[in-house]
Amino acid sequence: MEKTRKPVLVELANMLANSWRDPGNLANVDSRFFPLNRVEAYFVQDCMYEVLQQDMVGWKVGATSARMRELDGHEDVIPGRIFQSRSYFGVYHNLPIKYFPSARAEAEFAFQLTAKPHLRQKPWTASEMETMMVLHPAIEIIGNRFKLEDAKKAENSLMTIADNGGGIGFIFGDPVEDWQGVDYRQHPIELTVSDGTPADNFLGEMRCVPEQAAADLVNHLASRGYELQIGDFISTGAASVPQPFSAGDYVHANFGELGEIKVTFE
Repeated sequence: MEKTRKPVLVELANMLANSWRDPGNLANVDSRFFPLNRVEAYFVQDCMYEVLQQDMVGWKVGATSARMRELDGHEDVIPGRIFQSRSYFGVYHNLPIKYFPSARAEAEFAFQLTAKPHLRQKPWTASEMETMMVLHPAIEIIGNRFKLEDAKKAENSLMTIADNGGGIGFIFGDPVEDWQGVDYRQHPIELTVSDGTPADNFLGEMRCVPEQAAADLVNHLASRGYELQIGDFISTGAASVPQPFSAGDYVHANFGELGEIKVTFE
């Protein structure tokens, strides 16, 4: 990264951090702030985290299937931090809409680590990750802290990385101890907002294999020097089409035998 680029990227990180603190005030980002590559984008994401000084409960990862990356113009998976201050645990919640203006909700398969995936030379595999995680059905609340005009797909992808992977908040449902053996690429989820039509599911090639997504995330973070800990959460990308919601809406995610989550926004 060129030294001359760092002041601009630090300024972008501060703009995004300010919008995190004041969610209704999106940052107006013109082209001079656009990260030029993934190295710059991750620099901004890391800098934003340092500015916010927020505790974390884990990591999210998006663009976890090859088909989704192709459609959205992403070169690789897109990780982001899960902040404790916007994380909620259990089945029923009433949440303040002021933290989530113009946001969307999507159903996801999340996990909590029961063992530590240490940094090592060889990559972690899906089968290894399967032995060291417990499933939690989850809802991710996604959105941007920036406004762009006439951005190309590649530019929007890099800005999404810079903006914490588009992650705002998480609701983690109750743990599912006996979760292995489910066909997660075909498992139906009914996600509704108030009395609306259920969201379409991402199925088949549109949806990841969650254990593989977890391995991809751990290996990606290891390449950047990050080591996850026992108790950290990992979420593995959208399993349903994101749905907008507003004040007064309730979001219900029914994962069938895997559980459900109900959230009202006030």
